[in-house]
Amino acid sequence: MMRRSYRFMAAAAVCSLAATKLTAVCAFAPSSSSASFLSSKQSAPQWLPTTAMTTTTGSKSSSIHQLSMLPSSTLQLATEEPANSLIYTILHTPTLWSILAMTSIVALLVLWEETIHNIRSSTPKAIVPVIDSMLAEVGGLGFIGLFLSTVVTGGPLGQIIGRLSEDYLGDEELLLEAFEFLHTFFFEVGILFFVVAGVCVGAVLEEVNKLSEISELALDADGDGEVTLDELAEALDVSCMIVDTDGDGILSEEEKIDALKSTASNYNFIQAIIAERSMSEVDRAGECLVARERILGKYSLPQEFEIDAYFGKIFGENLEESVELSPITWLPLIPLIALENSVDLSRDVVSASSSNAFESCGYFFATPWVFYPTIFFQALSLTWALFNFWKMTSIKKMLLPTLVTDGVNGEAALLPPRYTIDEIRNNFNSSPSIFAWGEQFFTGGGAKTSPPRNEHEELFGAVGAKFEGVYRDSMRFSTWLCVALIVYSTTQIVFRDMAALYLHSANVGNPEGLVPELIVWIIFTASAVFQLSLAPTTFLNYCFVTSVEEYVKYDIVEEVMREEELCET
Repeated sequence: MMRRSYRFMAAAAVCSLAATKLTAVCAFAPSSSSASFLSSKQSAPQWLPTTAMTTTTGSKSSSIHQLSMLPSSTLQLATEEPANSLIYTILHTPTLWSILAMTSIVALLVLWEETIHNIRSSTPKAIVPVIDSMLAEVGGLGFIGLFLSTVVTGGPLGQIIGRLSEDYLGDEELLLEAFEFLHTFFFEVGILFFVVAGVCVGAVLEEVNKLSEISELALDADGDGEVTLDELAEALDVSCMIVDTDGDGILSEEEKIDALKSTASNYNFIQAIIAERSMSEVDRAGECLVARERILGKYSLPQEFEIDAYFGKIFGENLEESVELSPITWLPLIPLIALENSVDLSRDVVSASSSNAFESCGYFFATPWVFYPTIFFQALSLTWALFNFWKMTSIKKMLLPTLVTDGVNGEAALLPPRYTIDEIRNNFNSSPSIFAWGEQFFTGGGAKTSPPRNEHEELFGAVGAKFEGVYRDSMRFSTWLCVALIVYSTTQIVFRDMAALYLHSANVGNPEGLVPELIVWIIFTASAVFQLSLAPTTFLNYCFVTSVEEYVKYDIVEEVMREEELCET
């Protein structure tokens, strides 16, 4: 039905276009006495039927006399290209261009709906929430744009805002244009956030989908369809150590604990981040398969249980919560954007697209009360992203079973997760120094008001039992801040400064600060892009630490097992 209506609209547009052309021809066609028409400046080049005119007596001299009254250029056009004059007339019809403009809008709407339909039908289920949230955000921003155009900039509030702008900013239009610019900026940030979220989702989903393939191709050495601990240890090149210290051929719990203590990682903050960033796909798949062995043994699940399907569903559940944005999300952006936009407004510039935009070039760098807060926000954003990444990585390492090869008999042994050892768990701290204060402040007390309920939650540090919801929001807001910094830095400063340098503009407000400003904001942009590159791994590790050990989702385990049984039948 939808496609049928599209065809009907297209046919109606074609009929309207044809009717317009016919109307234009009839309306502009002159009568037999058209000397005044031909002498008109507007219509003379549009219709030239005088070449075929004769008097009622049909005399040749009358026709020649009428032709001689035309300018030579018009006479040449009339005698040689009569068809082109008709096209010229049609193309200069205002009604034609009005219909074409409206038809283009309808075509864009059709294209938009068809694109969304195709994306939804061809997108994995986990990414559908991203599309739904994006559409909801686009609808909200569209409503804001409609409100501004009908009530503020072009409506009853326009005069009030114009008066305020003239009284306090010296220009009646400045504040109205600022409303339009900030709405456009919010729209760009919202759309780019969902684009980045979609890219991150796709990257993580691809890694999850590769787990099964990697286990079969890279880890299953004998090709029997199952990955044993020995095959896994060989593929991951795990460390070789003496686990069976008494040589009786049996690994006691004491021997496992002693071996686990000796393998405890001593990575510092930077080393842990580098090690996680450089991890190969095989190593990451090996971690999931090691976790699978732990889940199978602890919860007595069948060997056919597919860990990749389990993590895929966990990922989809967390995704829907991670991409939702509330109006409160915009509030942290207000101080930064207001400070930087004040550089433009103080020079009667609205944005980088203003005709006098170059007058602000160099002043973002040269204005201390703008430059130093920007450095603070950039440092805060980088520290925030790195801490999220490190915290998820360090907790994951504590939850992972440790796979080693016994140096005595050469057999692979799966040691329990490190967090099960009291000594190791008590020495672990995922909320060092000032970060503990920050977690307690932003969570209303953290572990003091929501103490950990088990050994698993003790790993979450000062945030306590609130970890799952708090750090899902933390990753979302961190990504949001990165996107906002990228959009403003590039569109309002970097591109403007590059254009000023390229054009050698003489209207640059502060030439001495232009090049330093460009270099510094390029560094800011590169930092934000680096932070975004951490997002997929951070989110993947978050899904891991909230879905293993004490956080195993039994309903999803049962759902995966039901689907496997259906596949077998």
